[in-house]
Amino acid sequence: MSANPPKNDAWPDPKAWLHVWVHRQRRNYPPPMPGLVLKWELHKGRWRAWVIWVDTVYPQPEIRHAWLPVDQIRPAKSDINVWSDRHRR
Repeated sequence: MSANPPKNDAWPDPKAWLHVWVHRQRRNYPPPMPGLVLKWELHKGRWRAWVIWVDTVYPQPEIRHAWLPVDQIRPAKSDINVWSDRHRR
């Protein structure tokens, strides 16, 4: 049996994307970093997300978490119907 469902049996796109790219808008910050939205909240009329991400600013990457405004995150969309049995390194 294939890991890829047939097109007529494909999974629909998620209603909400939880995988995101985090772009901290500060000086000397690197390109966007991978993150995961854990919760959404409307705060003072603006949406924000509780996000956990891998901070790659330092020689050893560190895990960070914070409430981030939507202008600091972007969806990291992918096709959920594409699977690969190969391990990537």
